[in-house]
Amino acid sequence: MGAAMASGPKVLLANEMGGGRGHVSGLRQMARALGPGVARLATLPSLHFAPELEAEGVPVLRAPPLWLTAAMRADKQLYGNTTFACYLAACGLADPHLVRRGLMFWRDLIVAEDVSVLIADYAPLALRAARGLQEEGWQIRILSSGTGFGAPPPDLPEFPPLVPDPGRLVHPERDTLAVVNAVSAELGLEPLPALPALFRADRVLAATFDFLDPYAAQRPAGQLVPPLVDRAEDLAAGDEVFFYFSRTEADQPALCESICALPLPRRAFLPRASDATRARLAAAGVTVESGPVSATALAARSRLVVHSAPHGTLCMAALAGLPQVGLPSHREQVMHGRSAAAAGVVRLIEAETPATPDILTAIITAYEDAALRRRARDLAAALRAGFPADPLADLAARLTPEIEIARGFETG
Repeated sequence: MGAAMASGPKVLLANEMGGGRGHVSGLRQMARALGPGVARLATLPSLHFAPELEAEGVPVLRAPPLWLTAAMRADKQLYGNTTFACYLAACGLADPHLVRRGLMFWRDLIVAEDVSVLIADYAPLALRAARGLQEEGWQIRILSSGTGFGAPPPDLPEFPPLVPDPGRLVHPERDTLAVVNAVSAELGLEPLPALPALFRADRVLAATFDFLDPYAAQRPAGQLVPPLVDRAEDLAAGDEVFFYFSRTEADQPALCESICALPLPRRAFLPRASDATRARLAAAGVTVESGPVSATALAARSRLVVHSAPHGTLCMAALAGLPQVGLPSHREQVMHGRSAAAAGVVRLIEAETPATPDILTAIITAYEDAALRRRARDLAAALRAGFPADPLADLAARLTPEIEIARGFETG
C-alpha cells in the first residue's frame, strides 16, 4: 500500500458503499480542498471512476464493498426500503462476515498507512473502525461527509422513514445493530447505543441543500454545508436536453429508445453505458460526451436535464436554473427526486419500468413548460444567493482546522 508523497498529515478519503459517480466527485472536491502539504490516499469499492481521483494525484485502493447482492438487484422484495437502516442491512451490515471483513480492513489500513485524518463518504465501517482506534489512543480526526442522506445525524435514537409511503421491512434495525455490536465486541470495541451512532465523527459535513436533507428537522446546527458541486457562471440559456446516467440505465431499451426518438437537440454523458448504446445514440444524432460536462457549459447549452435523480446533478442543475426530469432507480434517488419535485423544479417518473411513450411525454411536456422554467430560475436565484462564490475555498476553510489539529499530532 502506498500514499501520495507529501510531508504532513496523511488523509484517507474513504468510500465503501454506492456505485455511482457522485461519491467519487465529492471525494475529489475534498482532495482538491486539502491543499499542499498533505498526503492523500483514497479507497473506493469499485475502481471504475478511480481515474478522476488519480488525476488529482491521489492514489486509489479498492475497499471491500458494501453493496446489494446480485439477487437483491434482481428482486427488490429481498431487501427493505423503509429507512436508511434497511439500506445498511441490505448492503452487508446484517452479515457478520462482511462487518468483520470491513472493520478489519479499515483498522489495518489506518494503522499501516499512519492515517491521521479520515474523511468518510458512505463508509460507515471506516468510521466505526477509526472511532475504535481513536478510543484506544490512536491520534486521528474523523469526518463524516457526503449528502444529507449519506451523512445522517449520529445522535438519532433510530433512523426515521425516508418517505411517507409504506415500505418493506426485512431486517429490523435492532437486529442489524446487534450484528454490528457483536462483531465490534470481538475486536474489543464498545457497543453502539443505536445504529445511527455508526456515523459518529469529530465533525459531520452533510453537503446538501436544506430542501434535500431527509434529516433537516433532526440535524443539529453546523452540520449542513454547501453541496460539493460547481456553480454555473450564468443561469440556463440553451435549447438542448442533457441526459446524464452514471450507471447502465441508458442500456435499458425504453430509455435508449426515448433518447433516440426525442425530436429535440440532445446531448448525453453516460459513463457506464455500453459501446453499443453509445453508438446507437450517436447514430440517432445525439452528441455523446466522452467526459464530464462543466456546470457552466451545461447551463449555456441546456434547457432541460434528464437523469436518475442523483444528488449532485440535482444540485448542480438547480443552481443553474434548469428544469429536470428524474427517473429514480433506488430509494435515495426517489427521496431526493420527491424533495426536488416538491420544490417545483423536477418532474418525476416513478414507474419501475416506464414505457417509451411515457418517458417521451414527460420530457417534452417539461421542455415546453414555461411555469416549470420560471420556478427553476426562481429557486436558482435563492440558492445562488447563499452559495459561496468560491465553493472550493469555502470547503478548504472548513477542512483547515482539522488538518491543523492533525499537524499537532506530529509535534505533540
